[in-house]
Amino acid sequence: MSLWQIVHDHFKNNDVPGAISLLEEYISSRDSQKFACVVDASFLNPPASVLGELNRFIETNEKQFDVKAAYIEMNGFDINYDRWYFDLFAYSSYSPQFDETEWLCEWQSPPWPEVELSGMASAQQAFAWYHKQRIWNSQPDFKPIYEAAMLLVMAKFAGFIGSVLKAGRLTKPMPVLVTAHGFESIARYEP
Repeated sequence: MSLWQIVHDHFKNNDVPGAISLLEEYISSRDSQKFACVVDASFLNPPASVLGELNRFIETNEKQFDVKAAYIEMNGFDINYDRWYFDLFAYSSYSPQFDETEWLCEWQSPPWPEVELSGMASAQQAFAWYHKQRIWNSQPDFKPIYEAAMLLVMAKFAGFIGSVLKAGRLTKPMPVLVTAHGFESIARYEP
């Protein structure tokens, strides 16, 4: 079974910490070169600040429609290593089926300012190294480490948002879905 599927299964079972642990073990047990730093890296935005932004987003959209769910998506960080951020989306409906995600393409919220992420500079440098040095060309056997590092950053982002949601209360209880751009595994935090 691939790491992608294992992570997907952990997310499906609401076990983001388990996915993080598995990926950290995978990277730590191999010659992961510059990606070894991803194991110890963490997002450092203050959770209360991120929760405040999420609540402002919900409150603003509540003035236009009844918000039933929020979706938080980190940018395509692996190739956009110079700037990591996330976007917020709000929905007037919610589908609880884990593998049914097409509805996420049809958000009702207007554009919202991106929220810059901090604390993962060493990981950003590792992704820059991989792309600028064209490691995929010179070391094609390194691809599994690169993919594990991508999955770990995405899982750590989902875990970070989970900790944000535990830092206080949402303005309105609702499901919050989290992933990064281009990933099929989506963490779901339901009230």
